[in-house]
Formats: sequence, C-alpha cells, structure tokens
Amino acid sequence: MALLVWGTLDGAGILKPALVHADTVIIPSAAMSERYDSNIFRTPRSRQRAGTTAEDFISTVGGGVQVLHKSREVDARITAGADANVFVNNPGLNFFTTRLEGTANLDGWVSQFVREAKLRVSENFQYTPETPGFVTGVGGEVQDPFLRGIQGFRANTFSNTTSVEGSYRLDKTLSLEGRYFFATRRVGRVRAGGAVFFDTDVHAWRAGPRWEITPIDHIRLLSEQTLMSQSRSSSPTRGTFETLTQTLSVNYNREMPDWTFGINGGVTLIEPADRAHATGGITFSTHPERATTIMLDLSRRVAPSFFLQGGVIISNVGRVQLTQRLSERLYLSGSASYAYNETVPIRSVITNNITLSTSLNYNLTRNMILGLFYNHTDFKVNTSTNDFTVPRDEVNITLTTHWE
Repeated sequence: MALLVWGTLDGAGILKPALVHADTVIIPSAAMSERYDSNIFRTPRSRQRAGTTAEDFISTVGGGVQVLHKSREVDARITAGADANVFVNNPGLNFFTTRLEGTANLDGWVSQFVREAKLRVSENFQYTPETPGFVTGVGGEVQDPFLRGIQGFRANTFSNTTSVEGSYRLDKTLSLEGRYFFATRRVGRVRAGGAVFFDTDVHAWRAGPRWEITPIDHIRLLSEQTLMSQSRSSSPTRGTFETLTQTLSVNYNREMPDWTFGINGGVTLIEPADRAHATGGITFSTHPERATTIMLDLSRRVAPSFFLQGGVIISNVGRVQLTQRLSERLYLSGSASYAYNETVPIRSVITNNITLSTSLNYNLTRNMILGLFYNHTDFKVNTSTNDFTVPRDEVNITLTTHWE
C-alpha cells in the first residue's frame, strides 16, 4: 500500500490530493471554531424553560481523517471525524458529534463478473443534537430523506443512510438501472420541552430503463416503492405503524460542458391513505465564468414526517446557491432555502422554513482555511391546536487545516 499526502486546493477551498503513483491516500485534518447561537434549544421563546438562557457562545474543537483509495477494481473515499462542543452559559449541553461518510465506485470489480455492469455504494452516519433542516449546498452523495426543511427541537439524534446503485448496459443507447436505499433516524434524549419525535426507518427501491438520446441528453423511466416504519420516540408502548408509497416518474437530463439541467415529473400513491399526489423537480447548475458557480434545486416529493406527527408529508423545497471567487485565496458563497411541508392525508401540521446562509473563506496557506459564516433560520409551525415560530441566528468563525 502506497501512501501519499500531497494535494492542492480546489475552487471551493477544499484539499484535493493528486493520486499519482499511489493507491491509498490518508489526509488527517483538524478544526477549531467559535460560534454564537441565538437559540440553542431551537424552540420558540414561549416553550423555553424558566431560568434558561437561549443565547450562547460555543467553542468547538474537532478532528478527522479522509482516506482515498484508487485501484482498477475500487475507487473509494471515506471521511470520519468527531467534534467536542463546549457552551459558556449552558455547560450542561456540552456534547460530542460523530460522523462517517463514504462512497465506493465498484465498476471495475463488478465488470469482472458481468460486463457492461456498474455498481456504486454510499454511506452516511451522524450523531448530533443539532440536526440541520437543510443540506449545505445542493445535492449530495446520499440524498437524506429527512433533510427537507423540518427543524426539530434540540434532541440527541442518530441518523444513517445507505445507498446501493447499479446499472447494466443492454446496447449503446439503452441501460437498466436500479437502486436500493435505506435510511434510519433515532431520537434519544430531548433537550427542549413540548417536542414529539418519531423514530423512522425507510426502505426504498427503484428500477427502470435509461435511454441516451444523444451523448448529452438522456431520459429515465423509473418505478419506485418506499416502505416507512415508525414509532414514537421514547414511548413505553413503542407501537409501530407503516406507510407505503409507490411512484412512477419520467426524468430528463442534459449535461453540457459549462451547465447541466434536469427535470422530472410523476405521481406518487400513498397507502393506507389511498391518495395520489403529483411530484417532480428541476435542477440546474452552471459556471458561466471559472470564478462563478450557480446551483438551483426545486423539488416536490413525499417524505417522512418525524416531528410532531408521524406518517408522511408532501414536501416542497427550493434552494439556490451562488459561489464567487473574489481572488486566488478568497471565496464568497451565499444560499437561500425555502420549504413548505404539510402532512397528508389530513393537513394537521404545516411547516414553513426560510434559511439564509453566507460564508467567506480565505486560504491562509495551501492547506489552511479561515472561514466566517452566518446563518438565519425562520421556522414556522401551524397545527390544529397551536402555532409557533422558531427564529435563529448563528455566526461562526472557523480555522481548518489539513496535513500533507
């Protein structure tokens, strides 16, 4: 096994090792940050316990390691890390977070047994009491079904997502694709009053043909089935209930050198409600200049409802992100996200989430980055018995380094 710890920074300020004359790359990293949070409990003011201080300053120290492996059979990337977080006004909330992400492209290995076949495996595990309502940026290696804008109260949360994707080429223009997806979410101790969570397991599988109309255009016809099993978190009875969804959709994608576009539409049947709902989405990304990147993601889909009420929601999410390179060392990024979710078949819980984020990153050296971040979240909940709003502002300054 050869080791190589040498790399360069890409346009987003992330270290990208050069895999030259090496099979395995190990990159350790460390980070320190100071953060101000205006609402650490993530609850409305009216629900915060008497004598507590919602505003706080948090110091974070963390470390991690990234392992890259490339061979004829496997092209894999694994990232693991942990953080220690210490509060000034609420020392009883001090906590650790852990995370593990990994992807493995197994095309070379599987083609030894089945020619024209491809296989990809992805994994994402996280423990945190501060689960985000939105993914940072647009897209991701593993599409987490829980990150649809719902901002739950502060609670210890374990989440894991696993995806296995494969395809088989029948001829030059036609392939068969399939995917199995598993996601689980468990909630432990709730650190804010009045919160109801539901532990959730999601099993999803889909399959269908993919046609390459031209080298840059392709169409997919997909049939997908999802089974969700849920039970109320920390409930002594632990009664379990299930929801089944079935989706038919058509997807069109175009990939150009400087921009990509995708649109999909279909219908989802929800059981036992026995109701059909229209679903779909649009994605667009472009870099009109080498210094500018724009990404847009609009989607409407059925997702798990894990906060306040179990079952499923019709989730409408829109996200836009802009990244601008101001100089060789300085990068500015901003994003806006909006979600409108409602439970079905009865609209007993409706949530709105507006999140605005901006960041400024400066590359002090080739492997050391200084970042300044600001996030504003406005999360509104309307139920049949109560309405409330959860405002939150966060300012963060972070120093991150990678060792060569």
